[in-house]
Amino acid sequence: MRIHHEFPAAPPGRAASVGLALTIGTFDGVHRGHALLTEALKDQAARRKMTTAALTFEDMPHCFFQPDDCPHLLTLPDEKIAAFAPFKLDHLLIVPFTAELASFSAEEFVTGTLVEKLNLKLLVVGPDFALGRGREGDVTALGNMGEWYGFEVVALSEKLLVDDAPISSTRVRESVEQGQLEEAVELLGRPFTLAGDVVPGMQLGSSIGVPTINIRPHTRKVLPRNGVYAARAYFDDRPTPHRAALNIGFRPTVADGLQQSIEFHVIGEHIPRPPKRARLEIIAWLRDEQKFADLNKLVAQIKTDITYAEEALR
Repeated sequence: MRIHHEFPAAPPGRAASVGLALTIGTFDGVHRGHALLTEALKDQAARRKMTTAALTFEDMPHCFFQPDDCPHLLTLPDEKIAAFAPFKLDHLLIVPFTAELASFSAEEFVTGTLVEKLNLKLLVVGPDFALGRGREGDVTALGNMGEWYGFEVVALSEKLLVDDAPISSTRVRESVEQGQLEEAVELLGRPFTLAGDVVPGMQLGSSIGVPTINIRPHTRKVLPRNGVYAARAYFDDRPTPHRAALNIGFRPTVADGLQQSIEFHVIGEHIPRPPKRARLEIIAWLRDEQKFADLNKLVAQIKTDITYAEEALR
């Protein structure tokens, strides 16, 4: 899969001769509903022997228009690229959402970008898809444009349902924010991940026999609610997972409760040198954050948390 961070000067790949089969969306989370859409794209493109591509954005277009009502991201740009990799599309365009794009009417975007720059011949979208200023380019309008400008539009008839409700990025985000990581796994089709640079901590963990590694994630990344979780940790770019007990919160027993921390203990291993960066697959919620009467009670609870984390990660 070739990655483009701007619209190419020439149609991508074989699209110049046979045309491009494309899907478009914010694709935050790249969840199972997005996977279904991508499979439909590949199926439709294979019938027509077309090149496949997805067009998405580095951040939500919604945040451009309403910066004061801007949800945190399930997937940062690099995570979105990694999540798309298993779909094996020919191209992924992951571009900034600019003032120029925001100013386009649906028809201007279709003609000036999709048709002229990408040689669009097939557009595969979800049932409630719309693009352009004011979302004027809904499925019906796009179908009419396709007849005029020479491309087909295929819209899925319905969204993928889990527990009788459609999967959406909003639903996944709410599951993560509420600490319902098992539900998030079901909706995403994979564990929710949280990554960040390793930063210095209070060093309290080492003094009580439970050393921890602290990370600082990107400020745009959505976080689970404060509490203790079972997780798998990956260091730098190495593929080997490490079992971990993760704490997200303000450490009310040992700190002033003003600064949130994200720290994890690697279970059953000695880590002589901390990594520069760590990525966590958060598997299960264990308990809420709480304040203990003294340090001994905190240590006892941490040991219990580690036992429960081990069980959850079996």
